[in-house]
Amino acid sequence: MSESGYLIVYNGFSLGIASMLFTTIFLLSARERVLPRYRMAVLVSATVTGIAAYHYFRMFDSFNEVFGPEAVEGAVYNVGYRYVDWFLTVPLLLVETIAVLALAKSAQTALLVRLVPAAALMIALGYPGDAQLDLGGVSAPIWGLLSTIPFLYILYILFVELGKSLTKQSKQVQRRIKELRLLLLATWGVYPIAFIANMNAVGFDEQGFVLRETGYTIADILAKCLFGLMIFSIARMKSAEDDKAFATAEFKGK
Repeated sequence: MSESGYLIVYNGFSLGIASMLFTTIFLLSARERVLPRYRMAVLVSATVTGIAAYHYFRMFDSFNEVFGPEAVEGAVYNVGYRYVDWFLTVPLLLVETIAVLALAKSAQTALLVRLVPAAALMIALGYPGDAQLDLGGVSAPIWGLLSTIPFLYILYILFVELGKSLTKQSKQVQRRIKELRLLLLATWGVYPIAFIANMNAVGFDEQGFVLRETGYTIADILAKCLFGLMIFSIARMKSAEDDKAFATAEFKGK
């Protein structure tokens, strides 16, 4: 790998580790700044970035074993670390989105029993294509297409079904939830682009590898760290709406 390509990916992983780690610390430290009913959403957000921080350390080590100054002969970069991370964190991203709204238990359950399995299926179907595994002769484009089906279903639930549950929320919260959905759409849209960039590579394609890893990292930071901070802001909004004493204590003079 060229020096420039190495440094781009290396610095991207460093940024990812710092972003995930310190977002986790902030969310854990700030969880008391919302009412108890919304703390679960904040804790799930911290769990997401904590899991991601761990896997970014693993990806960083794997990358250096293959491309670093002291590379290990025969070592192979393990893209599976990303997919294990996503398999855990993508469903949790959806859980925190539903949890912060504090919907009735039946409404939460109805949404989550559809969203969580769809998210897990989306990641499971994407991995063989991205890792270029030979499973029954199915090509990478087919795996990518199969992964897109649950992705579209998730978007339908978030933009149509969840929309029906927002009517009882304040205008401010409704606006922030709409921003959350758009953030997910924009960041998740990066993944198939990066996937396609490396989909038909034969052997090692440096340009495709750098584009894929950089794209994934930027999208991860936005979809996990920024998303988690937005969840925290919604929890703060709803806490202030629910409890005037809390609003006075937390926002007086602002």
